[in-house]
Amino acid sequence: MIYSVSLTFILILFLFIGLTFGFNRAVGMIPVLFIVFLLVAFLGWFAINFFWLILLVIVINYIRNKNQPKSTRRRTYYYRYDSSNAKDFEDFFRQAGGNFGGNQQGGYSNNNPFGYAEDKGKYYDILGVSRSAGKDEIKRAYRDLVKQHHPDKFSNASDSEKEYHENKLKEINEAYEKLSKDFS
Repeated sequence: MIYSVSLTFILILFLFIGLTFGFNRAVGMIPVLFIVFLLVAFLGWFAINFFWLILLVIVINYIRNKNQPKSTRRRTYYYRYDSSNAKDFEDFFRQAGGNFGGNQQGGYSNNNPFGYAEDKGKYYDILGVSRSAGKDEIKRAYRDLVKQHHPDKFSNASDSEKEYHENKLKEINEAYEKLSKDFS
């Protein structure tokens, strides 16, 4: 009985794959379908023969866990801290709603129903443009800085200089990405 149900299921699956993706792919899927047939046959046999035991375990777990409250553990955030990224550290904890410097940085401060709004001032500083700069001015500053700090320009430089310009280019790309989202 279970084998005929399993075989019917596999034949329907074969026809579905054949009609949807083509019968060449369906023929290529025969080994996978055979494994699925074996799994459905075994698990179906197991489910039919041990149905009452499975039902008993489900009911016992439901009764035991019905009166227990759901887990309310807070998410743990890990962040590597060094003095060069203190501004990022402040932004991170403002978003997470934690403490920084002894001050509570609640996620919904100042009755803002939309949560924390990221301070993009550092990105304007990285690109060297004013806070009121338009899309074209930001793009122009970005291109100039990329030309100035591109790694190909420093291929013969020392390793520390290469690393400095690579990090600077990453900062520039991040700043441009964050600011260009406002204009799209």
